[in-house]
Amino acid sequence: MRFARVVRYLLIATALLAAAALVVACEEEEEEAAETPEATTEAASPEASPEATTPAEAGEVPGVTDTEILLGTHFPLSGNPAAAYAPIADGMKAFFDYINGQGGVYGREITFLIEDDHYNPPDTVEVVRKLVEQDKVFAIVGGLGEETHNAVWKYLEQEGVPDMFVTTGLAKWTDPVVRTRFGGNPDYVTEGEFLAQYVAENYAGKKLGLLLQNDQLGEDGEKGLRAGLEGSDVEITAIERYEAVSNEVTAETQRLQNAGVEVIVMFAMPVQGASLVRTARETLSWDVPIITTGINCSDIFIALAGPENVEGMMSYTFGHQAYETELPGTQKYEKIWAKTGTGGPLSNFALYGMFVGELTTYIIELTGPDLTRDSFLDAAESVCDFDCTTCFESGPVRLSPTDHRFAEYLIYNMVEDGKWKPVSDPVSYESTEDCEPPELPPGFEDQPKVGKDAEFVP
Repeated sequence: MRFARVVRYLLIATALLAAAALVVACEEEEEEAAETPEATTEAASPEASPEATTPAEAGEVPGVTDTEILLGTHFPLSGNPAAAYAPIADGMKAFFDYINGQGGVYGREITFLIEDDHYNPPDTVEVVRKLVEQDKVFAIVGGLGEETHNAVWKYLEQEGVPDMFVTTGLAKWTDPVVRTRFGGNPDYVTEGEFLAQYVAENYAGKKLGLLLQNDQLGEDGEKGLRAGLEGSDVEITAIERYEAVSNEVTAETQRLQNAGVEVIVMFAMPVQGASLVRTARETLSWDVPIITTGINCSDIFIALAGPENVEGMMSYTFGHQAYETELPGTQKYEKIWAKTGTGGPLSNFALYGMFVGELTTYIIELTGPDLTRDSFLDAAESVCDFDCTTCFESGPVRLSPTDHRFAEYLIYNMVEDGKWKPVSDPVSYESTEDCEPPELPPGFEDQPKVGKDAEFVP
């Protein structure tokens, strides 16, 4: 059994290492392609303003008929990244299929097109243009990846296509707010502030070292960390940055140890983050406390770094997780997954995808039978205290014209006995302090029930 687990860890590590190399190998191609209007998503039209709205809609609504609502997304479905990220798209589709099994929404079934972008920005441009211009989807939901979605976000904005719940945490997706785009993951700046506060409270006076990916992920994380440490007696004494092309950070870890740091915070992807942990624990015999971005608050990271090496590490999540099987919400999602999922146990990634599918379904129901892009966006900006199936008890979803982030509650997690487990109450940074429940459209009560109080429909 131990040998089998080791083999599994090595297979996962190999897949993610190849994925990292694939993304980096595409960067030069993406930069070259961005020089031509055919390949870029921003050269075709002027920079959109924060006040941009959808184009005037006349006649038929893209992606909407009397019997169907056509949604799309871009995800890696083939190649090494698929093993890690495809379950998120599978989770969204599973929830939409669950709703379709109850007759759909206002008589319309939700068709969800998942296009394979191979985690490669030029391919993302191609498949998203296909979804918008050929398939004529109503909206893009949950598009994944910093560099991949960065290739299409302005294009979607300029075309007036709802760009819902982007599966990445760059602050620029929602700051400034643009009417057509809504964030998914907590933004990395806020996350940095959150993790910095933990350091200040638990490691007062200590020397802090940072491992940062040398791109906007690392930049946003560092910005938040510095803001969160302001006024504390914690000093950042060493910073190591790595390029995404690097598959290991052995030298960077050794330099952090030589600098005498007493605690580490890392904004790193799973492969490089796991490399730091393994180097510190196995090569250097260094038991320095390590705190990591929520990107690594997953079973995959534990497998890569080794369960014995990550014990006691700190991170965060923004909702209940699949291993909390004692919770009614998790149990309901497990039943839905067993009915409409792709097989196997419910994972955290699939659970997150189901939540995105549930929230999207609720907004469609809140829009009413007269579904247009403008009415849909109006409904999205009116969400008030939607208690999703796996939301924190104190953290229902609120959105508004000035707040396009649904994930504004965080909870600290620590690795205990080889699993990430919550070790605090949820911490709120909700920016919509007050909201008024929207007026429900005709027929709303007759639609499939969603949310924490909704019973599973077999």
